[in-house]
Amino acid sequence: MFAPRAILAAALACLLVPHHGAADTPDRVVFAAWNVRNYMLRPILNKEGRTTTPAKSPESIAAVVETLRQIRPDVIGLNEMGTRKDLADLQRRLRKAGLILPHTTWVDGPDGERHIALLSRFPLEVQHDTQTAFQLEGISQRVRRGILDVTVQVRADFPLRILGVHLKSSRVVPQYDQAAFRRAESLILRDRVEKILESSPEKPLLVFGDFNDTKNSPVVKGVAGRAGTRRSLTILPLADRTGDQWTYHWDESDEYSRIDYVMVNQPLRRLLLRGGTGLRREKNWFVASDHRPMIVTMRLPKPTAP
Repeated sequence: MFAPRAILAAALACLLVPHHGAADTPDRVVFAAWNVRNYMLRPILNKEGRTTTPAKSPESIAAVVETLRQIRPDVIGLNEMGTRKDLADLQRRLRKAGLILPHTTWVDGPDGERHIALLSRFPLEVQHDTQTAFQLEGISQRVRRGILDVTVQVRADFPLRILGVHLKSSRVVPQYDQAAFRRAESLILRDRVEKILESSPEKPLLVFGDFNDTKNSPVVKGVAGRAGTRRSLTILPLADRTGDQWTYHWDESDEYSRIDYVMVNQPLRRLLLRGGTGLRREKNWFVASDHRPMIVTMRLPKPTAP
């Protein structure tokens, strides 16, 4: 479906996607995934009372809301969300902007500052993983932001399973090997994917997140699995209207890279719409975040008879 030469054509129409019809029988679903860069209404302070992470500015918050208002997603997967109150704040602002997403979930992982969250137009069944441990240099560790795991009940006959992650940063820290930590987290995610695909191979599965690694890395390739097999995931080649596929800009080194991904299993891949799948490209995109939102639109199969 997504051959390389079709990437640009697929991205040209991804900015605005027509909304579906009746609320109880949607014929398509728009999913957006975005690292919104520290959506926190209050700054993070260290033990000495000094600010380590500033509160998100009003201008940045407004830019996040406006971007999502234009995308009009039915489900939003979020990285770098702050507290539950911060998530409620975004939900309220979106409602005021005309985007009503009444169902929410927030992953309370070991990282007490940055969280994975999800907003949805449809009801959710939640089964997050924040407890699975692994050994690293003889010390028991857990996935720092946990693994978001929800089933979105789009329709009675269409449950959409979504996993979301924010894997360990690639920036050097003295405590442990970041790459080894990230790889260990990815193995736990892959194990969860394997179990889902084994038990429910025909049900749609979507994995999103900030993987903090490149497409050809063991981390990303490992989560996707061996291509061509029933248990593999397709890494969507998302692009903006010019064909660019970068999702993140590191200001310190003026480096543009692709570290955010959406992966889908084969049953879901068959439902994707090219015209509503891609990356946002806006003139002032950096005001909202140092990442760009990813957009996936799926056309739902005809409802099955009761």
